[in-house]
Amino acid sequence: MIFKPLSAGRKPGASWSMDIGYGLMGLPLAMLGVPFYFYMPNYWFENWGVSLTAIGLALFVTRLTDMLTDPLVGFYSDRWVRHLGYLRQIQLGSLLLVVGCGSLFFPFEPAFQQHTFGYLVLWSFMTFLGWTLISVPYQALVSKLTHQTDLKTRLTSFREGFGLIGVMLALSLPVILSQSPTSLEVFQTLFVLLLFGLALALLLQAWWFKEVLNGPEGDFNHPVSIQTLWRQHRWSFGIMPAYFLNNLANAFPATLFMFFVTYALQMEAQAGVLLAVFFVSGVLGLPFWFWLSTKVEKYQAWAFSMLFSAISFTGLIWVGAGDFNGYLLVCILTGLSLGADLALPSSLQVDLVHRLERKSVRAAGTMFGLWGLLTKLAVALSLGIALPLLEALQLKQGAPAAMNALWWMYGLVPVVLKLVAVVWVFRQGRQWGADFEAG
Repeated sequence: MIFKPLSAGRKPGASWSMDIGYGLMGLPLAMLGVPFYFYMPNYWFENWGVSLTAIGLALFVTRLTDMLTDPLVGFYSDRWVRHLGYLRQIQLGSLLLVVGCGSLFFPFEPAFQQHTFGYLVLWSFMTFLGWTLISVPYQALVSKLTHQTDLKTRLTSFREGFGLIGVMLALSLPVILSQSPTSLEVFQTLFVLLLFGLALALLLQAWWFKEVLNGPEGDFNHPVSIQTLWRQHRWSFGIMPAYFLNNLANAFPATLFMFFVTYALQMEAQAGVLLAVFFVSGVLGLPFWFWLSTKVEKYQAWAFSMLFSAISFTGLIWVGAGDFNGYLLVCILTGLSLGADLALPSSLQVDLVHRLERKSVRAAGTMFGLWGLLTKLAVALSLGIALPLLEALQLKQGAPAAMNALWWMYGLVPVVLKLVAVVWVFRQGRQWGADFEAG
């Protein structure tokens, strides 16, 4: 048998079975990102004819609550872990996620059409709550599996690598099925893949990690509050400004991608291919960034990846409307740093949590909840700034001011934000190491 359970208290070494057993959960979680970020509003509108205003207001409300639930779930995750280990939290979250997704993918028609806003708020809240209940303990789980620096980076790389595969799978489903991305057939297939992916990932986790993760948690003091962390371990927040700026730099192009390809480049028909190339490049670039993180300091490898991405984005200067090959090259180059953007900050976060645990401070869930809040805040800001501005400038009518704003927000804002993050990382990196030790 390939997968053997670990003895309680024994930390595993590197193995393919461990990598897959941990990383596989990243696939179904990431696979859901594409429909929720790109397809869902059109899916509901085209198949059920409900109000776009109700859809927009409902998603706005649930995104706000979703952003706030991350630190709350993280806070309570650290308090539940003694009686409700990380695996059981992930299993509970999976149940809520499946029920919520089923209700959103296949709405109960009378209630959905008559009470669209309330229906979407209820089931979207359950879905995102389940998603968070999985994500926060799932990220914190690495800190329980190993204390080896390289192995932590390897595990987070596998998690993000599986996540990129999940994104590519979701993007390719309409092509494979020869259906519109908002067709019922695509969502039926997606739901089956979600069930299968979650079930397999939960099975491997339960078999492979249960004795380590469900063991006693008596080595640490009671979980601490955010206020206590700030007063006594302020160094633990040192990575957050760079992490937020980099996420904001990534959020603007993600939010504006379809608008940029459609209005600025006039290549809407090629959007799927370009997006797929971007994510494939992210998968292909992961091994290099993992290798680099073993040769230099991890924060340096992350800074180099952000610098490479910023330089690659400047290639848009030479890209014009209809220039498929030019923009394809930019997608490849910027995509190569995607894996590092996902894996290396996560690995640094796990290092930070271990430093806290060495000082008998249990705060893994709280810290990962705060990082989740920063990620979702970056997405919310990009949506709240970019889309209203483009609408006010009359992008749909092709107004020159709107086109200029689109180019600046898509091409320049990420470069500036990433360069600021790079400077922060290089200036603070050495100090982080000293602070971790002095704590």
